[in-house]
This record gives sequence, C-alpha cells and structure tokens, in this order.
Amino acid sequence: MASNTVPFEHTAIEPITNPEDFYSVFEICAKAFGEQTADGIWTAMNPGWDTPEGKVQGAARMEARWHATKDAKNTHFLKASVSTAEGSPRIVGVAIWVHASLIPGQGDAPDPLDFTDLYPGDERMPRFLTQLIASMQVRRRQVLQEKAQQPDSSQKSVMTLDLCALDPQFQRRGIASKLVQWGLKEARRLGDIEAITEASRMGRSVYKRLGFQGVEEIQYEVDEEFRIGVCRRMSFFGRGLRLELVVEYQ
Repeated sequence: MASNTVPFEHTAIEPITNPEDFYSVFEICAKAFGEQTADGIWTAMNPGWDTPEGKVQGAARMEARWHATKDAKNTHFLKASVSTAEGSPRIVGVAIWVHASLIPGQGDAPDPLDFTDLYPGDERMPRFLTQLIASMQVRRRQVLQEKAQQPDSSQKSVMTLDLCALDPQFQRRGIASKLVQWGLKEARRLGDIEAITEASRMGRSVYKRLGFQGVEEIQYEVDEEFRIGVCRRMSFFGRGLRLELVVEYQ
C-alpha cells in the first residue's frame, strides 16, 4: 500500500480540455517516475524534471503535443480526478492513449524519434535516447507495419498506451485500472482492435489484472558507451481485444 494515502469519495476519468492542467499532470509524472521509481528513461527525456524550470518546460512539452494532436482526436490525454475532504477535485493520475496506424486516415502515425531539442549542443544524449526509445517501441512499430501490409484486414490500427502515472498517495486503489480500462473500451468501440503498451515491473500487475499478457522482454540495443545501467522492461499485448507489455490482452 502506498504510504501517506489520502481518503477520497469519487474518481472521475476525463479527457484533458484545459491546458492549465498540464502542470499538475507533469508534477504527478515527476512524483511517480522521478521521485518514486527513478525511471531512467523518463528522467532522461525530461531534463530538469525536479526543478521549477524543468517542470514548466516538461508541462509545456505535454501541452504542445496536446495542441498538435487534439483536432485529429486520435491521441487522448486523460486525467483522473478525485473528490476529497478538501473540497475541489484534485488531479491524481494521467494516461495518454493513442489510436495509432501507418495507414492514412486510420490513426496517428508514430512521431519521429528526435530528441535534439532536449539537449541542445549535446550529441550523445539525443543519440542515447533515440536508441533507447527505438528499442523499447520496436514491437509496437512491428505491429503497425504488419497492419499496414494487410490493407484489406479490418485490423488497420492499434490502441497504444504511451503513459500512465499516479500520484503515489493514490496508488493501489483502482485508479490506474480505470485509466487503462478507458483505452480498452475505446479499442472495443473501434472494432476490437489490439492494444499495446510497454511496462516496467511496477506496472505489470495492473495490466495483467486487466487481461494483458507479457509478449517479450525488451532488449535495449545501445552503443557500447551507453550499456552500463540500461534498464529492462517487459512488452505487453492485448487482442480481440489483444493488448501488448510488450503486454497482450485476450
């Protein structure tokens, strides 16, 4: 059980519509991925995450992605809010679900892997991040390629869970499951398409409870100079619904 838990009465899962929410959302990610788990990939992708300036910049990047994708309605930024004794709703969780496809008009294509803006003047860190993320997402990109090569199939796209984070004070109380279930319901609505995510050890129990199955352990292919301390994750898949850790949902 998470320490210092806070009692609450109701949980609401809603799309983010107010750009002012992104600072609170980024702070939740910083607590979960920075302070609690020291996730090396997330902290590397969010330099300065533990400083006031870095938090503002991180929130701005999330907001920019939201602005760039919201009209197409394929990338879904969700917030989990709870009603507490303090009165006004409090944002305690976030998820990003993407309806993805390489076929035009069937979903959003994956973004190019380019991290040069995060580390101006530094050649090594963007190269390291590109290799990490390419390794982590290799299975989801393979699945998208397979879909694109079968244009007559009804399965032209997948739902991908890019991110799911909870304030540590509100973990292990079913909120993460509700954020994940939102995407699974959307996958069913879109024709029982597959759902994919990549999970650390900490998140696997949530996905498995919801029907995801582990597909393979992710092997990070990075240059020799980066190989000390590279973490391992599991990839999950879910079909027909099918889900991917790289997790699989049956």
